[in-house]
Amino acid sequence: MRALRRLTLTELKLFLRAPESVFFVPGLPLLLVTVFGVILDPGDAPDRLRGPLMDYFPAMVLSLTLAILSILIMPSTLVGYREKGILRRMATTPVGPDLVLVAQTLVSAMMAVATLVLVTVLGTVAFGWSTPGDVAGVAVAFLLAVSALLAVGLFIASISTSGGMATGIGLFVFFPSLFLSGVAMPAEAMPPNLASAGEFTPLGAAMRGLRDSWTGSFPETSHLLTLAVLTCVFGAAAVKLFRWE
Repeated sequence: MRALRRLTLTELKLFLRAPESVFFVPGLPLLLVTVFGVILDPGDAPDRLRGPLMDYFPAMVLSLTLAILSILIMPSTLVGYREKGILRRMATTPVGPDLVLVAQTLVSAMMAVATLVLVTVLGTVAFGWSTPGDVAGVAVAFLLAVSALLAVGLFIASISTSGGMATGIGLFVFFPSLFLSGVAMPAEAMPPNLASAGEFTPLGAAMRGLRDSWTGSFPETSHLLTLAVLTCVFGAAAVKLFRWE
């Protein structure tokens, strides 16, 4: 337990020392909140515009953050460790390389939770956002979204043989996911069949669950089950396929 705590702290320090990581998580979400908070100022924006966008925007920011963190950042980091021989050297120590995966997952989860808190505080205090309508629903949807998307990230790391490949696969998954999930545009603006299919993708189920709970409705069971099943499927595949060297 002490070894895991020290390793997690080291991974957190490395994350915070990487400018690109800090820019995307939590810098980009806070920037988006600030920009759109100014655009949607209660005194200037009409209610017919502000209302629908505020139903959509908090969930969009959080889902985008989770996608960047899990699909783009974490796989490249882990594959980089493999390329540099760090995982192989860890295998010769009592700690073992598996703790690196656990520490990386914990750091990613901590940064996700920190972003949730910062985005909520900035939005409500500075720009008059409504607080989450169903706090328990937000917590459940967010935790399942974190677990499902991190499982996807671990799977990408497990099948990638180089950092470039991890980045390529991540980008290949990331951009279609933005459009299928309702993150790039609200589901109401998408073709109905495409919007329905997107609900059963990792990012789509996360987006719908967060959006519903933020506006006061507990997430639909289908979205929560989708996230739970995807966590198990991608997590099991990652464990089976992951290579240490």
